[in-house]
Amino acid sequence: MRAGMGRAGTVALLGRPNVGKSTLVNALIGEKVAIVSQRPQTTRHRITAVWTVAEGQAVLFDLPGVHKPLHRMNVQMMHVVRDTLAEVDVVLQLFDAAVATGGGEDYLAALMQEVTTPAILVPTKLDLVDDPDMLARRIAFFTSRRSYAQVVPVSALRRRGLEKLRAAIFAQLPEGEPLLDPSLTTTQSERFFVAELIREAALARVGQELPYAMAVHLRHFEEEEGGGGTLLRVFADLVVERDGQKSILIGAGGKMIKAIGVAARRRIETLLGVRAWLDLRVKVRPGWREQGHFLAELEPLEVAWAPPEGKR
Repeated sequence: MRAGMGRAGTVALLGRPNVGKSTLVNALIGEKVAIVSQRPQTTRHRITAVWTVAEGQAVLFDLPGVHKPLHRMNVQMMHVVRDTLAEVDVVLQLFDAAVATGGGEDYLAALMQEVTTPAILVPTKLDLVDDPDMLARRIAFFTSRRSYAQVVPVSALRRRGLEKLRAAIFAQLPEGEPLLDPSLTTTQSERFFVAELIREAALARVGQELPYAMAVHLRHFEEEEGGGGTLLRVFADLVVERDGQKSILIGAGGKMIKAIGVAARRRIETLLGVRAWLDLRVKVRPGWREQGHFLAELEPLEVAWAPPEGKR
């Protein structure tokens, strides 16, 4: 390696549902690249963020929350998790520092015992922790089961611990040239972001059941240039499994689906810098989480890339 060369590599963020992985990715990158919701299992795909700083470049994979799979969709999600852990340079293992240890952590700890990749243990939501002794016990639960390069508690919302975490990540990455164009902040396509923003708008307005049973399927997506700039026309279905779920999303007199559309359109226009027009419909598709051909249609589109030799 030549003198002064930076560090570059891949980093997986691993943890139970709703531990703050997406919030941390967005905080590190400095802009929104991943959907954030209080609902569990919000992240279904491997979100790829590109973090280029003075130390080098880290390609971040925000993985789906670790859970025991019950449906074909969940099995696919866990395949993504295991495949990613096998190929990255560093694993950030996150856990919610403000919540007592449960059976889900046993499952996660057992999974991490199979992983030989260097790992950094990251207690999250530090701003919600009132009892330092509880935090110490939570950390000991994991450190007694495997070794970690470092333990770095953080609060992404309060931006506490982020600089220490940044130093810990780049200390573990190998020397090398950037893996991707430094001007990128994500490899996800606009189609993916639009679908995620629609889903986020829906999750913010409906009950606890729907995150597991709702998907956004883009029927048509087109850009139109005009005197007022780019107009993005989006035709999308909110897909659910039962008629009762459809009623929740539509709402009385169509008020709920209208509110979801307005919120999604505003976020799309803000983040993509375009004018947006949305046609949202709610479709009932029983058992869609077990339908492989339909699940394939929901896969995100990414900029094609492969890690260089030695990064696989």
